[in-house]
Amino acid sequence: MRKFLCATLLAMGAVTALAAPASAEVSTFTGSGLGTSPSQAVDGAVRMAYAVARSAGWSADLCHVRATDVRSVGGGVHAASASLFCRR
Repeated sequence: MRKFLCATLLAMGAVTALAAPASAEVSTFTGSGLGTSPSQAVDGAVRMAYAVARSAGWSADLCHVRATDVRSVGGGVHAASASLFCRR
C-alpha cells in the first residue's frame, strides 16, 4: 500500500510539474477589410491581421483568429475587422 501511495504522489507531482504554466509571450493583432460579400470582407481582414503579425515577427502557425465582425456599409460593400491572437 505504501509503495502505491508513493508512486501515486510521484505521478501527481510529475503531472503538476508538466502542467505548470510557462511564461509565454502573447500578442493580439487586428486587421480590416472591404469586400462585395461578407465572406470576402472577412477574408481580407484576416489576411491583413496575419500580415501585420508576420511583420511583427510572428509565425502564422503561432496565431489563430479570435474574432471577426462584418457590417454592410451600403452600396453592396461590406466592411470587416478580424482579431488575431498569437502565443509563443
